[in-house]
Amino acid sequence: MDIGLDDIINVNLLKRKYEDYADSLTSGSNIKSVVKDFISFIKQIRLTTFSSKLLKILNEQERIAKRILLVYNIRYLLLIFYKSIIQRMINKLINLIRSFLSLI
Repeated sequence: MDIGLDDIINVNLLKRKYEDYADSLTSGSNIKSVVKDFISFIKQIRLTTFSSKLLKILNEQERIAKRILLVYNIRYLLLIFYKSIIQRMINKLINLIRSFLSLI
């Protein structure tokens, strides 16, 4: 197996890109777009990868990244239900307070 200068440069670029993703995820800014970009990056790498070990690692990374997106998207759905449940409970409490005040 010959390792050329292009292979070394590609590995260094890959390492730098992964470090950028790790830094972006650590900073917590715009996680959704970072994860989406990471998934597309993994898909591009997969097209040129022949190693079964590397493919397993890429599959696991993609699976976890997709789960992050799923939880991130469900979070908004949960917030919608959360707000409506809380609003109904507040309205019920207000009605109970008003009915109590009417008895006094």
